[in-house]
This record gives sequence, C-alpha cells and structure tokens, in this order.
Amino acid sequence: MENNFKHEIVANNPDIDVRFYLSKDEGSYVSPHWHNSLEIVYVISGKVTLNLPKGVKQTACDGEFFLANPREIHSVLSEKNEALVLQIPQKFYEKYAPSMALRKFAVDMTPTTDVGKTRLERLKKIFLDMYVVYDVRPEGYLLRFNSLLYELLFSLIHYHSEKIMQKDFDRDNKYFSRLKEIMKYIDENHSRPISVSDIAKKFSYNPDYLARFFKKYMNCSVTDYIYSVRVACVHLDLVNTDLPIGEILEEHGCTNHSLFMKYFREQWGCSPKEHRKNYVHQNIKIVSSEGTVST
Repeated sequence: MENNFKHEIVANNPDIDVRFYLSKDEGSYVSPHWHNSLEIVYVISGKVTLNLPKGVKQTACDGEFFLANPREIHSVLSEKNEALVLQIPQKFYEKYAPSMALRKFAVDMTPTTDVGKTRLERLKKIFLDMYVVYDVRPEGYLLRFNSLLYELLFSLIHYHSEKIMQKDFDRDNKYFSRLKEIMKYIDENHSRPISVSDIAKKFSYNPDYLARFFKKYMNCSVTDYIYSVRVACVHLDLVNTDLPIGEILEEHGCTNHSLFMKYFREQWGCSPKEHRKNYVHQNIKIVSSEGTVST
C-alpha cells in the first residue's frame, strides 16, 4: 500500500478485485485520511475506534464492525486487536450498481427489532465465511468468495444505506475537493512552521473563513490537524528508528515542544520517551497505516 498519511491508495489482493486481510495490531493510530473504497473493519477481538467528521465516533469491540464510506475523511485509533479488513473500490461495485455512488452506508450494531438483529447477524456470518473461504482456499474458492462479496454488497444496498440527493452529493464533492488540497498541503509542509494565515494565503481564503470551514467539516481546528500529522510522523520514527527524540521532533516541525507534548500525551497517554520504551519492550515494529506487526 502506498500511503502519504492522507490519501490511502488501496492495493487489491492479486487474485480478487478487493483488498481483504487479517490485521493483527498491538495498538496504533492512523491520522485523518481518505480513500476511494468502502472500508469495513470486523473486530474479532480487541477494540478499534473510527473517528469521523463532525465529532462522530464508532467503536467496535469483539464481534462488531464499522464502515468508512468512500472519500469519507476518517482516523482510526486502535487498542490491541485482531480484525478482518475489507476495502471495496467504488469503481468495482459501481459496475454492478451505479446508484451506489449516491448511497451512504451505515450499520446499526445495536438493532432493537428481530428483523434488524437477523440482518446484522447475517452480515457478520457473510464476513466470517469470506475469511474462512479465503484462508482455506478450497478448489473453486474464488467462486464462493465472490458470491459472498456480492451478497454482502446487496445486503448493504438494501438494508444498510440511505440515498443521497444529487445536489448534496455535488456540494460535498466541492467541499471535499477543497479539504483534500488543504490536507495535502499540510502533509507536505508539516515539517516547517505553518499557520492558518499561511494556508489561507496559499489558497486565497480569508483566515477566519478557512478556520471555520475546516472546523465545520473536519471537526477539529487547523492546528489540531497539523499536530495530528506531526504526532503520527513522530510516532513512526520513534518505533521504527533509533534517532534521538530531539532530532525526530525537529525533523517534523515540532519546535513548540510544550504544544507538541500536549497533543502527543492526548493521543498516546505518555511522553515520546516512554512511548518508545513501550514499543521496544513489546518488540513491535510499525510498518504501515494498516497497523503493526510483531517482529
């Protein structure tokens, strides 16, 4: 997977038209990003929290899952967990159901009706059956895997989605394009001092308007976002390199140490030094935004 922290380019498995894998994560944070795929994370054990715009949070524990819609900006905070991850490119399912581009998917993990409970359990079974088939790979496994995939998509369309008006879709497209460019600029310039005024000037916005616009659609301030990128970068260098902590902070633009420490402690609950020791002790190496793997 190629990842610049914000636009996650999903690489399909070599034998199927989707990305599907078992993730074993000792605890990680993926800063706000987006992709052109419908992402479903089924937590076998542990806990994973999906953070969406406007303060929406979805937490999945043992036997639960959550969805991130295509082009939906989201971040992921994981405690130790084992989960199945399915990423379905939008262009794949639009071949069979073009109207899916105008649908927003959501699954209620606590249905109150018998019908709702049955539909939820059916989705879980489909997901687990997909994993068993793909893991064992009996003769003709692709036939079975794809039939389950189509059944999953059919259920999502009919029971777990709502139609979006074309005008709302076009409006969100416009806002998303603006946010995407701003996020990209921050990604590429996080290592140097940047401010709301700098970014506003770059995109010919009034600073106050930019601050309000960003807060409304990202549910965080521009400064919050800048430091989420810096914290994510520092995190990777802390656990993957032996570079001095001061050098790492300087490399990623963390010249205001007290402010950086505030954000780092909010995210990880400890200092960078303690954080590095925790990962060294557990013998864990972070390899990508997919999570962590034991070394």
